[in-house]
Amino acid sequence: MISMFLHLLVLAYGTVTFAGTLNVAPVSFMVVWGYLTLLILVHWLPDYVDAEVAITRIPSFLKTQEVFQWSLVVWILLLQAAADPVALSLPAAAQYLPQTLPMLLSLALYIALAKPAFFEFYRLFRPVLDLKQTAADFFRARMTVPILFFPPIMLWMLIEDISSGGIKALTEIRLMAAAPLFFIILYLMAPKLFNWAWKAEDNDNPELEEMLKRLSEKAESKVAGVKIWNTFNEPVPNAAVAGLLPRYRFVYITRYLLGMFSPQQVEGVVAHELAHLRLGHVTSYMFYSLNLILISIFCKLSLLLYFPQYYPDSTLYTTVELLLFIAVFSVTFTALARHCEFEADSFASEVTSPEIFASTLETLNSIILPPPSIIPDWLLTHPQIQDRIARVRNEARHKIVDLKRHASRLRLTMLVSGLAMLLVTAIPASGVNKISKYHEAVKAGNGMLAGELHRSLPDWLKAHPLVLQETGKMAVNSQRWVLAAAVAAEAEWNIRLIDSSQVFHHPGSPEVTFDFEIVKFVLKSLDLW
Repeated sequence: MISMFLHLLVLAYGTVTFAGTLNVAPVSFMVVWGYLTLLILVHWLPDYVDAEVAITRIPSFLKTQEVFQWSLVVWILLLQAAADPVALSLPAAAQYLPQTLPMLLSLALYIALAKPAFFEFYRLFRPVLDLKQTAADFFRARMTVPILFFPPIMLWMLIEDISSGGIKALTEIRLMAAAPLFFIILYLMAPKLFNWAWKAEDNDNPELEEMLKRLSEKAESKVAGVKIWNTFNEPVPNAAVAGLLPRYRFVYITRYLLGMFSPQQVEGVVAHELAHLRLGHVTSYMFYSLNLILISIFCKLSLLLYFPQYYPDSTLYTTVELLLFIAVFSVTFTALARHCEFEADSFASEVTSPEIFASTLETLNSIILPPPSIIPDWLLTHPQIQDRIARVRNEARHKIVDLKRHASRLRLTMLVSGLAMLLVTAIPASGVNKISKYHEAVKAGNGMLAGELHRSLPDWLKAHPLVLQETGKMAVNSQRWVLAAAVAAEAEWNIRLIDSSQVFHHPGSPEVTFDFEIVKFVLKSLDLW
């Protein structure tokens, strides 16, 4: 379920968005925050667990874990917003890595605070856990999802930090070019990441290997082999597949699945995972990710170019943008994932048989916990198992060739949509690129080039706040304070007193007797104070 990653997504982008926004007595706040954290971990949480154990009451495992994870995220974000510890302790380094360093701190805090808390939860839930599972196993199982999530998100933040500089929207263009390569590398490296997160081991069962080879040939999906997925003594009957290249592509199976399912049912599970490969679902997810990024970039560039007054450069706007992105991602990605699961079910039914695969789903339904009732079906990445069983048993059978054709059409639609979105995005990107070149010329102090670029801009773009800001900087640099004040007035109040191109005409004597308050107004309006 996407809910497994959602709190981590909020922690990552919340750290970047809210760091330093409150700035309420940062040093004092850090001291109080640290004291309260120790109080909770050393006294309140152990006392709570002792009380629950004494009366032999065991709360809901999923609900308790969910509440704790979200509370931990909010607690860390509160520290970042009020104190911004990285900027406070390493101001020089924070300027070069404004996202990566705060996120490193949030990650360190997440692990450091989660470890003692999960050890307490281990005491609380010990009666319902596997007898073989130790406290260390319990904590390591909780860390599997963060291990899968944080390396890619940290790498992307590092890329963003390296690409930053100049106009913010120019970074969006650079990232737009880097995104396809990033996702291709991510999907190529997925098996390495899975091996690390799950501590996957090589398969030592020749019968399982032979079955996989036979199925992969039947499904026309080459894989390098089977990996045994370590669940750290947690009863998780699951399977997955990862890898773009056949040589580094593996099917992952947990030991619990091998122990609880019959050989025929294991074959059905493997067939389902191979279906994701044969139907190109990994590629579909990659196209979806790229399209969502393109849409996000198009919206940001369009806002900056055509509606700069609404550009999300404040905490409120950025928060709304974050919530909107999460909402759109949650609804659309889960819809795509459910569609792919139904397709993989149909494919597996054809490769094995509807009876075998339906019995596989029924066994799975009998041993796993259902998703929390508070989560609606349209936010689940996997359909309800009852719906999957009903489709397998009652739906008209789809030939594999038809499933492949439908999946191919979906990928083609997403590819064409992405190319169309790329062409549409090029329109605002061109305008922002012109502003960026003008910014670079002003920054370099090249008045001649800046004048040429300014004259080449259409009239409506010359009145853009970012263009006016750069034009005002040119006036300030040449100490033409009257012109600078006029440009600042237009940028601040949208009152046009002069033609801004006059800044690039031959200057007269500098107005050195300008009132200091007027100079301060000019510098503040042009983002120079």
